[in-house]
Amino acid sequence: MYQEERLSIIMKELKDKGRLTAKEMTAALEVSRDTVRRDFNLLEDQGVAHRTHGGLILPKQMPVIAPYQRRSKQSTQAKRAIAQGAKKFLQKGGFYFFDVSTVVSQLAQISEGSMTVYSHSLDNALIFSDKEGVDFNLLGGKYYSKNRFFSNLDTLKQLDQLYFDVAFIGAAGLKSGKISYDDQADCQVKEVVINNSHTIVLLAEAEKFQQSGHYQAGNLEEIDYLITTQAPEAIKKIDGLEVIETDRKEEDHDASSD
Repeated sequence: MYQEERLSIIMKELKDKGRLTAKEMTAALEVSRDTVRRDFNLLEDQGVAHRTHGGLILPKQMPVIAPYQRRSKQSTQAKRAIAQGAKKFLQKGGFYFFDVSTVVSQLAQISEGSMTVYSHSLDNALIFSDKEGVDFNLLGGKYYSKNRFFSNLDTLKQLDQLYFDVAFIGAAGLKSGKISYDDQADCQVKEVVINNSHTIVLLAEAEKFQQSGHYQAGNLEEIDYLITTQAPEAIKKIDGLEVIETDRKEEDHDASSD
C-alpha cells in the first residue's frame, strides 16, 4: 500500500473517531509501528492532525495542560526512562538547578551522591530532604498551588547571582520548537536559569511537542540537550541541539495502559 493511500485511510478513521492510536492503525494497515509513526508525523507537519502520546487527534482537540499532581500520575514509565537518560549528566560535587516538573522530579528521585541543588519546586524539596550528601536550597516566594512551586522578585534576584553547571528543566509545551509554560512566574524563573547555566538539559515527554503554554521562555535553539521518548524529525534537525531518545519500549508499554 502506498503512503498516500495510508494517509487517506488514517484521516478518514481520525475524522470518524476523533482519536487514533499507533497500535490500532498498525493492525488496521498491516504495517510496522514505525511506518505508522512516520505517517502520523507527516499528517502533523501538514497541519491536519496533532500527535499525542502514542496517537493522533484532530487539531480542535488539543489537550489542556493539567495540574501538577494529576500530571505526576501520567506517563510514569516514559518519565522514568527520560530521567534515567538524564542521570549521566550528574557528577559528584556538581552545582545544579532542578526545575518544577514531573519528569525532573523523577530525576530527583534517582539522584545520589554529593551535589548542590537549587529548586523552586515543593516536590523536589520533599524528595531531596531525605538524601544524604545533597546541599539543597529551596528558592522561596509566593506559593503557586496548581503547579506546586515558589517564586517572587527575590527568587529571580537570587537566581541572577548563581551560575549552574547543569540546569535540568521541563516544559509545559514545545510546539513549533518554542519552550512554553503555564505560569508567568514560573516562565520568568526559567528565563533566568537558561541564561545562567553552562549546560541546559530539557526533559520532556513526546506529547509536549503538541502542547503550548501561555508564556514562552525561549526556543529549543537555546537548549544543549533534549531528552525525550520520541522527537519529531524537524526538532532533530535544530542546529546545536542534541536530541537523546530513550528506550521506546517504555513509551509503548505506558501508552497501552493509558
